[in-house]
Amino acid sequence: MFGQILRNVFLGRGKKQTTVSLDTVLDSADDHLKTFDMLIQPAPQSKPRTSFNPDIPPSEMSMMNLTVRQKLKLATKAVPLMYNMKKGSQMYDGKRRATRHEATAEFIADLEQRAYQMGVESIGYVKVPSYAIFQDKGLPCAYAIVFTVEMEKEPIETAPSFECQFEVVKGYKNMAAISKKLAQHLRRHGYDAYPGTALGGITDYPHLAELAGLGAIGYHGLLIGPGAGARVRINTIYTNISNLPTLEAQERENEHLWVRDFCAMCRKCIRKCPVEAIYDEPRPRGDGGMQTIEHATCRDYFAANFGCGGCWRSAL
Repeated sequence: MFGQILRNVFLGRGKKQTTVSLDTVLDSADDHLKTFDMLIQPAPQSKPRTSFNPDIPPSEMSMMNLTVRQKLKLATKAVPLMYNMKKGSQMYDGKRRATRHEATAEFIADLEQRAYQMGVESIGYVKVPSYAIFQDKGLPCAYAIVFTVEMEKEPIETAPSFECQFEVVKGYKNMAAISKKLAQHLRRHGYDAYPGTALGGITDYPHLAELAGLGAIGYHGLLIGPGAGARVRINTIYTNISNLPTLEAQERENEHLWVRDFCAMCRKCIRKCPVEAIYDEPRPRGDGGMQTIEHATCRDYFAANFGCGGCWRSAL
């Protein structure tokens, strides 16, 4: 299934293109969850994962109509991305049996050092609330290591463009490799570890990142952190380590929540959205989170314009 989406992008020909949707690819990755005898289930109020399927034909999708030069450049990031996503999903085989459940402070410090050396911008920890698990999914472990990688400012400033989309794909590629390698490291030391799917996983990544204290979610639905701002991608590693230094365990609060008040005054992303897909006020979802975007409107423009990126530009 991962190979099919690559063939779509690199071998497709506009109107003749037959697409395999990203939703189908992600659902295929999630099929590995069926190998587990028991999973942590989502709460009754949990929301479904937002669909990536646009309501426009392939002939209008920018990523399905690339030039040869663009396809060759994109392949350098998309191929390893899909490879590592596939390898990561195969780690969900239901056969893992941990021999350790707690980690020393020294081990956590070493893990963080490894992560930063691999290119991680920030890292935090959270016990995943059941309402953050998407409908019809499930978690093999109760805890998550949440991390971000930074996207370079210059290509993001060109959004919407192929250069911006290429930078996004590069970010996904980096996350897929990092989450797989860190999960393998944890397993070698006796812990359960399952890398999150880089392109879209089984939990609400921005919400977990906020709970882990890495930033706060802005009106555009993106995490805004102290370093790269909104120019980050988010991924997770699910683990059984029960004494992770979460904010709750340290009796600390997220020091970045002032961003919400700033967003209420700024509203630049609302004004800059080319299709007016960002709500004037966030709307409660009923699962502990907030709905900030009209997804269908955003998704169609997103698919036709190299992933748009207007939200990031407004936060630069």
